[in-house]
Amino acid sequence: MLFEGIALDLPLTLMDSGQCFRWTRQGDRFGCVLDGRAVWLWNGDDGLHVDGDTDPGFLRHYLDLDRDYAAIAREYAQFPAARAAIERYPGLRVLNQPAWEALICFILSANNNVARIRGLTDALCRTYGDDRGGLYSFPTPERLADVREEALRALKVGYRAPYLIGAARAVLDGFPLARLRALPYDAAHALLLNLPGVGDKVADCVLLFGCGHASAFPVDVWMERVLREWFAMTCRSRAALRKQARALLGPHAGIMQQFLFHARRMEERHQATGNRH
Repeated sequence: MLFEGIALDLPLTLMDSGQCFRWTRQGDRFGCVLDGRAVWLWNGDDGLHVDGDTDPGFLRHYLDLDRDYAAIAREYAQFPAARAAIERYPGLRVLNQPAWEALICFILSANNNVARIRGLTDALCRTYGDDRGGLYSFPTPERLADVREEALRALKVGYRAPYLIGAARAVLDGFPLARLRALPYDAAHALLLNLPGVGDKVADCVLLFGCGHASAFPVDVWMERVLREWFAMTCRSRAALRKQARALLGPHAGIMQQFLFHARRMEERHQATGNRH
């Protein structure tokens, strides 16, 4: 399969942007199990190549190929920091991941860095997912609900072990995870806070990356710095910062957040590198 003329920054979108933790890299190819099927992606001169028996419509949606990012950039013309961030990373996309996978991955993300979250996610998939030719599917709620807490702790998930089991059992007991996409943002956010291990930031990550709520605005230490330093916000709490950012940046606040998040991390990385020389 070929998405002609499409050029994504695959390392950034799939591996380095802190939104997804499931992809494996082999050279210039990136692999994952999506919708139960092994998929490999790579860029060519003619566009984005796909190896795998995957529905093209599903993959287009997952990779967010039909969103007009140039139009979104124009929405933020009055904000120099926002405009610069989205123009600096033209190959970045905000993925539309399955809500269940986003929920578990972002519960794992609490007090963790990207490399460690990726390692924990991989351990979960290898242990409780299905082998699809060397790539592993994500464990189902049914599978995780039956896992003993000690077994999860053996995978180094730590204090998050009961949260993972509790979230799986809540979904099996009828938590409306599939309905969050259609609910208003505030209602969906409030529902997610009822799940174990889910606070404001995790809830916003699930809504943005797993439920299509483009205005959801996760605020962590990086985004707090962005909002205070680049947008001169002075709210004391992260909850208040999130509310002000959503009001200021509008219906695509979450999309913009992803570009700002990466731009701020790269700025600090470059500063640290420069300071060592």
